[in-house]
Amino acid sequence: MKLTISPNQLNENTAVFLRRIGYTQIRDRHNGQESFARRLSNNFYPRFHCYTFNQGGQITFNLHLDQRPTRYEGQTAHAGEYDSGLVQAELDRIQAAIAKQTNTADDVWKKKNSNTSPSKKWWPFG
Repeated sequence: MKLTISPNQLNENTAVFLRRIGYTQIRDRHNGQESFARRLSNNFYPRFHCYTFNQGGQITFNLHLDQRPTRYEGQTAHAGEYDSGLVQAELDRIQAAIAKQTNTADDVWKKKNSNTSPSKKWWPFG
């Protein structure tokens, strides 16, 4: 499943954001491509596997669930789920984290720049 957002929806680098919500950056030793994984247990599998792409001024998260590793040397096929309820739930979790991050940053900016509260002096004489 894919999720596409505009870059201004993230207040940080895509890699930093994904690490903050529980993903680990991994590099495919065969082709050097970087992606992100989040384990569902202490084992390597099953895991959520996410590729990110920056294209046309947009950030795309391409997410699937790896059930197990490839069975044969040199093969890329695996038991992956692309449209399951678990994948949709994880994509919803990512969207909620994006919304929370954006709202939190907006709230902080508004608080910093509002002049509704008088400033208190720390020095009582003057």
